[in-house]
Order: sequence, then structure tokens, then C-alpha cells
Amino acid sequence: MISPKNKLTVINVLDDVLGIGTSLRGNEQSHHCPFCHHHKKKLQINLTTQKWHCWVCNSKGRRIASLLRKLNADQSALDKIYGIYGDEGVTYEAEEEYVELKLPEEFKQLYYRPKSINPIYSQARSYISRRGISSDDLIKYNIGYCEGGLYGGRVIIPSYNADGKLNYFVARSFYDNERMKYKNPPVSRNVIMFENHINWEEPIVLVEGVFDAFSVKRNAIPILGKFIPKKLMDAIFQRGVTDLYLMLDNDAIEDSVKYANYFLRNGIKVKHIIPEETDFGDLGFHKTIPLMKHHPYSEWDTLVMDKLRLI
Repeated sequence: MISPKNKLTVINVLDDVLGIGTSLRGNEQSHHCPFCHHHKKKLQINLTTQKWHCWVCNSKGRRIASLLRKLNADQSALDKIYGIYGDEGVTYEAEEEYVELKLPEEFKQLYYRPKSINPIYSQARSYISRRGISSDDLIKYNIGYCEGGLYGGRVIIPSYNADGKLNYFVARSFYDNERMKYKNPPVSRNVIMFENHINWEEPIVLVEGVFDAFSVKRNAIPILGKFIPKKLMDAIFQRGVTDLYLMLDNDAIEDSVKYANYFLRNGIKVKHIIPEETDFGDLGFHKTIPLMKHHPYSEWDTLVMDKLRLI
């Protein structure tokens, strides 16, 4: 059994991370689920066994610390949980946890215009247009927006795996004065973005972000940063990719040169393309495609010259 003092400590930690919860019978707490965003408190956490489970999306796990890590909780919060349950440094098999990501309940597709005047929809469409995303893209990628809720005032760009199941989404504010531009879901980024649209038998294009991908349009995979996720790296070799375009931003030259060298050593043809002044998302489709078409394939000496840009 958990002591009253420790119970209060755990409740305070959960309230800080998940928002104020509700106490239930049997040493259980209920909170709003950060994975499916249901409007009712459907995430139940047992303070004695540590098991957590959402009754809507079926996300679940066996340790409170694992839930907090998924939500990027502060180390101080984790230390309090470790101090009570004594499981610091212990690892558990991946099979014990399951998270099913869902789009926010407030999600609305941007392709369909509201029947009445809607200033929020107009701002979202205006932002999408400025980023060079077409109406065809809205349909192809199921792009939407949220008027309210946790992701209110944000464009939602979903990603689906090869089976058509949601594996991630990017939530980008369309308000210029918003301090937090991105507010993405608390799940692993070890995914293959837009996997359901990828043809592995043709050259694949690795870019940093989703808006960079829209400047390429076809067979582009955002890596959501400067490092290639393990799941994507494994797929490149398992699928027998022979031709690859590596197009990271110009502040990631050191990392992209390392990746380009690695692919070349493993028999993959690489075009290592660096934007001169901006990222590919700002460059746009009509400038990005000619750059890709006319850029030569990289060799060891050209990668050395790319790396010299760092000096």
C-alpha cells in the first residue's frame, strides 16, 4: 500500500503534468488523456500498482514513470516518483506499454469550407496558402485545424504509417504572436512520417520538417529534426533503397555530411543538397524541384567541400 504522504506527493506530480485530476476509489486517479484528448477524464492511474489505462483509446502502461517520460516531465517530477516506487534505472519490455494516438476531438478538415463566415478557418487557410500547401495537399495528407481545445489556433498535419494508421501529427500555430510555434503530441518521434505515401522503389527525399516536405511534394520524408529516426534508418536498408536525396537545413551541415558519407559507404547514391540562404519550406516547390533536378550526385570530395562551409 502507498502511504498517505506518498499518495499526496504522487497526486501533486500527476496534477502538475496532466492537469488537475479526480480521486476515485481504490487509490485511483482519473485525468484527461494526453494521447486521445477526450473531453472527459478517461485516463485512469492506480497509485498502488502504478498501472495506467485510457478507457477511450486503450493507451496503457505499467509504470507511472514511463507515462511521465512520454510526456517529457521534469526530472524533479521523475525523481519524486522514483523515490516512492524505487524503480529508477529499471527498464521494462516494450510489450508492456501501448499508446494509440488519435487526432484531437476538435480537428476539422481544412479542405471543406464552413457554410458561414469563420475568421479562424480563414486564418488557417491563409497560413496554409502562405506555406505553399495546395488544395490537393489538403486532401492527400488530411490536413486540418483546431478552433479550440489543447491545439486551438493550430494547423494539424497528420502522418500515417504503411497501414494507414496515425503515427504522429504536427500542430503548428497559425498566429504570428504565438510564442510556442509547435505543440506536438507526447509520443515517440521514432516514426516514418508520411509512410503511406512513400514508394521505396524510387528515390526518397529526407528533409527536416513537414513544410520542407511540401516543397518537394513527392516521396519526401520529414525526419522532424536533424537526426534520422532508427525506424526510418532501418527501413532504408530493409527496403533496399538505392537512391536518396538528403536535404537538411543549412544549420545541420555537419550532421547531414555524416549521414551522406554513411549512405555512400553502404552503396546508396546520394544527392547532398544544402539551401543557400533559407530552408526548403521557405524556398517553395518551384525553386526546390529545379535545384533537386540539376544538383549532381555527391562523392567524397564534394562532401568535403560541403563540410568546409562550417569553417
